[in-house]
Amino acid sequence: MFNWKDISMAGFILIAIVFYSLKKSTIQASIYSPENRVSNYLSNNTENFSFVSSNTYTSFTETSTINWITFDEAYLKCKKNPRPIIVDIYTTWCGPCKMMSSQTFANPIISKYINDNFYAVKFDAESKDSVKFDKYVFVSSDISNAKAPHQFAASILDNQLAYPSIVFLNNQVQRLDIIRGFQPAKSFEPILNYYGSGDYQKIKWEEYQKTFVSTIK
Repeated sequence: MFNWKDISMAGFILIAIVFYSLKKSTIQASIYSPENRVSNYLSNNTENFSFVSSNTYTSFTETSTINWITFDEAYLKCKKNPRPIIVDIYTTWCGPCKMMSSQTFANPIISKYINDNFYAVKFDAESKDSVKFDKYVFVSSDISNAKAPHQFAASILDNQLAYPSIVFLNNQVQRLDIIRGFQPAKSFEPILNYYGSGDYQKIKWEEYQKTFVSTIK
């Protein structure tokens, strides 16, 4: 004979489990969902960055004091000692990329914060070198073409190849956001702190931006 009391109790437990699962998913979504990304609140000023095109090749020189390492190195370091990763995706011919390097990354406050809180990766989107990530290896899409985009750049940028693109990854090497285009040091500082401090897990960008006090004059 069925024991309706036992069935009712089992049903209550099942409902409680489902409710908890949904609540947990909702909480996680409120933290990591796309609507909370800083990039959604930055103005789309197309004058500040350039898309893949037939621009004339020019030399690129890094002038910052940031401790840049390869993505392979950052991944291995992150597994041993977890911390966020920042990836600067650039090309040698990109004017805004040069500005990002000579102005923003060269700023002593910006470079110190990155060195203290991130593993920093600088990646040429047209590189011919392979990139190893976990069990995957990324290579150039066309080694005979000097301007062919690299599979790694295409993958991490969802095939939206705009330069520069700054990618933020958490300490589990999961992508948090992509900031496209040149960012002046003072505008970039709160973004760095937002992801470097982990505050993105607790507060939405709109609120964080209102209370952030810049140390750059």
